[in-house]
Amino acid sequence: MRLRGRESWTLGRLAAALGRPWQGQSECVIEGVASLAAAGEKDLAAVYDPRQAGLLIASRAAVVIVPQTATVDQRNLIVSPCPKADFARAVELIRPTTAPQPGIHPSAVIDPSAEIAEDAEIGPLVVVSRGCRVGPGCRLGAGAVLLEEVELGARVALHPRVVLYPRTIIGDDVLVLAGAVIGAPGFGQAHDEDGRAVRVPHLGRVVVAPGAEIGANTTIDRAAFGETGIGARAKLDNLVQIGHNAVVGEDAMIAAQSGLSGSSRLGRGVRVGGQSGLADHVEVADGAAVAAKTAVFHSVAEKEIVAGIPARPIASWRRMVAVQARLPELWAKLRNLVE
Repeated sequence: MRLRGRESWTLGRLAAALGRPWQGQSECVIEGVASLAAAGEKDLAAVYDPRQAGLLIASRAAVVIVPQTATVDQRNLIVSPCPKADFARAVELIRPTTAPQPGIHPSAVIDPSAEIAEDAEIGPLVVVSRGCRVGPGCRLGAGAVLLEEVELGARVALHPRVVLYPRTIIGDDVLVLAGAVIGAPGFGQAHDEDGRAVRVPHLGRVVVAPGAEIGANTTIDRAAFGETGIGARAKLDNLVQIGHNAVVGEDAMIAAQSGLSGSSRLGRGVRVGGQSGLADHVEVADGAAVAAKTAVFHSVAEKEIVAGIPARPIASWRRMVAVQARLPELWAKLRNLVE
């Protein structure tokens, strides 16, 4: 990936910006970023695993970010305790996101009562409804819709066709990818004496804290009363469903095709693997992890790792899976004993 039209970076300058030690030629110029295998003589690359030392030796990369245990002589290196994170930061530094282009596209529909910061970018076919507030540095992609009394903080980026329902509040530096729907009514139903479903009104809102990221086609339902909350720096993958009154803690991460039922809670730093689900009113405490394809019906303790359907401690789940693999053999032995 060539960085045409960008300012030049050198090994010494980049290492100083990252605050990491380095070795090699300080003035080595970086013009692009690439994978370790595909990198050219002016590219930055990274090694995430010390076991990739062989790839490091063979790579043509100008500069490589490496783990602390993977230093190699006669190479331009930046040494990091977290090379993947530092590589991500380096890409942001040398290939920054383009700044918003202030202005309102002629096809956008803006209610006269809406407040739009002067340096915000409002794209084609955007709708900003009554009482909305759009903060400085925001970028609203084509077809984004803000319904009544939505508030966006500073530097919020809404990709095309994002829909924000009434009273949704989005904090500073939040990224929302295409097609996400935030603040729609939750799936709350009651039943009358004849067994017919009666929709329960949802009068609350969604609050997304600063620095969170919401994936494409993800949906976050507004609360019945009060708030559905997404914590600071939380990361929601594509195709995630967050039910009404659920809470996602700071720095939590939820992988694709997972869902949280109403009033469930994720603590700080929780990790949820893909295609997992939480039942309503379940709590997963700080630092815990839910493996992929897990169904959580009971609360999970702090720093516990669970897996399976229903969820159980991962060591127990592994023993169960090991036994399942032997079931045909064990069944045959049992039949022989019975006969």
